[in-house]
Amino acid sequence: MIANPLRASGLVDSATLDVGRTYQRTNGGLLSNALLHLNSVKEGDFLRIFAELYSTRFVKSDKLKTLKLDLALVEKVGVRLAERLRMCPIRWDEARGDLHVVAAVPLATNLDTELKKVIPARSVSVYVATAASVHALIRRWHYRENDAFDVVSVNGAGPHETAKIEPDSSEPSEPTQSAKTVMVKVDDTLTIATLRRENARYRVAQEFHRRVTLERSLESMIDRILSVIFELLPAEGAAIWLNSGKFATKSIRAGEEDAAMEIPRAVIDQTLISKGGVLVNNALIDERFDRSESVMIRGVQSVMAVPLRARNQTLGVLYVDSISQSAAFSEDDLPLLESIGAQAAILLDNAELLAKVKQEVENRSNLSRFLSPAAVEEVLSGRMALKLDGQAAVVTALFADIRGFTTMSSQMPPDEVVRILNRFFEDCVDAVEQNHGTVDKFMGDCVMALWGAPVAKPDDARNAMAAALQMVERARRTIINGVPLEMGVGINTGEVVLGAVGSRKRSDYTAIGSAVNLAARLCGIARAGEVLVTSDTLMVGGEGVSADSGEPVILKGIDVPITPYSLQKVETPQAEPIRLYNVATPLGTGKHPKTQPQPGIRVGDDTLPPTPSPRKRRK
Repeated sequence: MIANPLRASGLVDSATLDVGRTYQRTNGGLLSNALLHLNSVKEGDFLRIFAELYSTRFVKSDKLKTLKLDLALVEKVGVRLAERLRMCPIRWDEARGDLHVVAAVPLATNLDTELKKVIPARSVSVYVATAASVHALIRRWHYRENDAFDVVSVNGAGPHETAKIEPDSSEPSEPTQSAKTVMVKVDDTLTIATLRRENARYRVAQEFHRRVTLERSLESMIDRILSVIFELLPAEGAAIWLNSGKFATKSIRAGEEDAAMEIPRAVIDQTLISKGGVLVNNALIDERFDRSESVMIRGVQSVMAVPLRARNQTLGVLYVDSISQSAAFSEDDLPLLESIGAQAAILLDNAELLAKVKQEVENRSNLSRFLSPAAVEEVLSGRMALKLDGQAAVVTALFADIRGFTTMSSQMPPDEVVRILNRFFEDCVDAVEQNHGTVDKFMGDCVMALWGAPVAKPDDARNAMAAALQMVERARRTIINGVPLEMGVGINTGEVVLGAVGSRKRSDYTAIGSAVNLAARLCGIARAGEVLVTSDTLMVGGEGVSADSGEPVILKGIDVPITPYSLQKVETPQAEPIRLYNVATPLGTGKHPKTQPQPGIRVGDDTLPPTPSPRKRRK
């Protein structure tokens, strides 16, 4: 594995290699060490070739000689692992989870895996160096031999007797007394492509950790995975198909750079039922795809595909092909694609899980703005349906605002105004949530709350009235410049439309309709410290609700006169609330002039409504 990259790069020729092998057989050790001893190749040029091959950087021996290491890190890795993998750790970034090591070429294929067994690293960055300089680094820091680099030449070569096994040398060396290793013969026909495939496990891990995991979105991660595939395999097209419906392709063929590549469905189906993967040398004559129109139309020759599996689930298929040549992929390429697919499946699964978590957090945040915490959990768990596109429902709407706040705020500093508003809203929110309602929105010094959205309950109206009285009482106990804070409240029960209202960028789940408008109008005419309710709300409030009837008034936007009732108290019910409805007047329509309770309906402690007291009409 040393000879062919050097020869392919033009650094050495066959004659130079023959001289180096002769020197190696005479003195033992590594072929790389022999070439460096003979100055047939310079250390920097030698390392540059393998740094490019492994997509990393290199460190020369003179730099390693002056390197200061962390003894705790060196001892944590251990001398046995260091000597077996021919590497030495040089830096550990615990915050980022990055481990940096220097290793001798050729790199061990299990380097990344072995290191992560002893160091909890998310990524391992490897810098290449000569075998002699790495060995000297190990001797200096593990054995405390300060003169270990004295035997390393200026060209990065080491003494013959310290040579280690080089299983990748192109020619065997004759065993001598000074040689402590057995050399393994490798055919000269070994190509750089074969070299890369044999080191695939290491490089795939490095590429994915160094490049793919940096992506945050699922789309960019898929695109990066496909890009890495073209660097590792002789593919002309690549694609990822996911069960979720997502589909991405990438091609290096002319005319298909920006076009979506069609994937034969027959290949996907065959891959999904396979235990490992599918390797096809010529899909046009393969009997498994003889009826596939997509294979025939596309003219696919060489195909490889592996299932993407994570957490005992099949997520989809990773596919590569070649149209220009048959048998473009070998049996050695399928394990490489399986290795890529295994890591890609984990990354894609984690990205999907992360996206789901982010979506749930966003949904929870959005829902919590207009639903109680209990209702949010019901919706997210699926036990309660929430129709965002609109539905008709009977709700109780409440509006409350501060009286005289405009005049008051004009005489106070801005930060004091905000502090008072926040305190007012906190009291309102507490009262609403304690009585099982939902705060819909804040508007200036006004708050809107709903009961019955998204799910109606029998005591919604009663809870709304109880919350209103608590708001008024809490406001009175708030003293601003020696004066109690006063507020007015309006409540109405009726049919509304519930749904998400707004734009694509921002929408709120709210209630709209005449019933909501009526509650807002009552809030506008309520005196300081007064809670005004409609007959529709009183009729469904149950026993123990006391209210004084007022004079019918004409309100803006309401077609008929409305009789407001001034709420006095809501007693704790001793039994199930009485739920009676005035069948002559549809709830919330406001279109029948007889909006007060009919005789026989219990209001407060009287059988019939009290005689209307004089009240100034407000428009």
